[in-house]
Amino acid sequence: MGVDISTSRIIFIALVTLVAWIGTQLLTRGLVVAISTGTPTGKRLKTLTDLIKAAVSTLIIAIAGFMILEEFGFNLAPLIASAGIVGLAIGFGAQALVKDIISGAFLLAENQFSEGDEVEISGKRGKVEKITLRTVRIRDTDGTLHTIPNGSITMVSNFSKK
Repeated sequence: MGVDISTSRIIFIALVTLVAWIGTQLLTRGLVVAISTGTPTGKRLKTLTDLIKAAVSTLIIAIAGFMILEEFGFNLAPLIASAGIVGLAIGFGAQALVKDIISGAFLLAENQFSEGDEVEISGKRGKVEKITLRTVRIRDTDGTLHTIPNGSITMVSNFSKK
C-alpha cells in the first residue's frame, strides 16, 4: 500500500512549515545574540525582534493550517469569511489594545526615549523604568510609579537628550 498524493502533500506542507518556523526562530535568535541586550538599544531591538518573530510565526502556521485543511477537502471560503467577521468584532473590541501595541512598536522603532531617560509624558515627569509594547512606566521624584498606555502618548519631552 502506497502513500496517496493527499497524504504526501500534507506531510510536505508540514515539513516546509517546520523548516520555515525553525528558520524564523534561528534568524531572530541570531539577531538577538548579535545585539547587546544589556544596552537600552539592545533591549529595544529585542522587543521589536520578538514582535516580528511572533507575527511571522503566526502567519506561517496559519497559512500551513489553511493549506492542510484544503487538502482534506474543506471549502475555505466560508471559514475565511467567518474569520474575517470574528476578526472585525475582536478588532472593534480591542481597539485600545491594538492602538497601544502599534504605538509601542513605533515608539521603540523611532527611539524617542530609552529606559533611564528623564522624560515628561502626559504631564508626568520622571525617569523611564520600563518600555513595553503596551505601556511606558515612569517613576517620579516622589517615588510614584506612573504607567502610561502607549496609545495615549501624544507628546514626549526628553530631558536626557539635548
